[in-house]
Amino acid sequence: MWKKWKVWVFVVVLLLSACSSNDKSESKMATDQEYAGSSSNAKMDKATAEDKSESDSANHGDQKQQIKNQRKVIYNADMQISVDKLENTMESVRNMVEDKNGYIVESNTSAGERGYESGTMVVRVPMDGFRAFLGEVRKLSKGTPHENIRGEDVTEEYVDLSSRLKAKQQVRDRLESFMKDAQRTEDLLKISADLASVQEEIEQIEGRLNFLKNQSDYSTVTIQFEVKNLQAEKLQTEQLNTWAKTKMLFMETVNFLVSAVSFVVVALFGLAPLWLILIAILYWVWLRSKKGQKKKPESPTTLD
Repeated sequence: MWKKWKVWVFVVVLLLSACSSNDKSESKMATDQEYAGSSSNAKMDKATAEDKSESDSANHGDQKQQIKNQRKVIYNADMQISVDKLENTMESVRNMVEDKNGYIVESNTSAGERGYESGTMVVRVPMDGFRAFLGEVRKLSKGTPHENIRGEDVTEEYVDLSSRLKAKQQVRDRLESFMKDAQRTEDLLKISADLASVQEEIEQIEGRLNFLKNQSDYSTVTIQFEVKNLQAEKLQTEQLNTWAKTKMLFMETVNFLVSAVSFVVVALFGLAPLWLILIAILYWVWLRSKKGQKKKPESPTTLD
């Protein structure tokens, strides 16, 4: 009997151990599946993040390339050079401007005393030939030229205006489509007014864009020319010319005397009425004083 109980107990223990191992294996399998699923999801999330990062990087790169392609910088340069012959040098600059496919905005010359001459030219040259043109102008100077170059980056404004222009054009297209479908007169008038306002804004933006493009495509250069034909020998001879200085001083003295005499004559004749009144007053005073002296009684004589 006891042996039978041992057998049944042993069977029950085996069954319980078998069930426990099945539960553990199933739990382990479930855990493995959950881990595998979470790992797969993590990998998918990581791949999605990497794809998004790559996409953002690509978009950022495209935007940077777009800004680089639309780079707009307005350059202005001021130069001052000394030359021997003004006309020849300015003609050389005109030829250089034509070779660079540029154009002249302003050109003028002036002459002063003792051989001093000066000139000014304002020219515009394409941006791709700006540096080369400045180098050629430097070579024309007989000394060290004075130079000032300024640059203004208007890329941000240009890109912003381009985006605004596209948005306004889309609004214009929508308004035009609405106008085609409009039936009532009130709607037509309202849409027409909005369309005119949008079209005006588009023209203003296009005008500003054209100005920025022209200013950045062509650089402005202002050149000042100076010519000083002063010779030392002539200046020394002029300083040592005593006879010329004597004649000049004599003429200045004569002019002073003539001016003084002319002033006296003008004062006498121009102020003649005043002189007559003054003479009459003085004569009257003199007569009164003379009559007073006649009426004055004689002093009594003393008795001896």
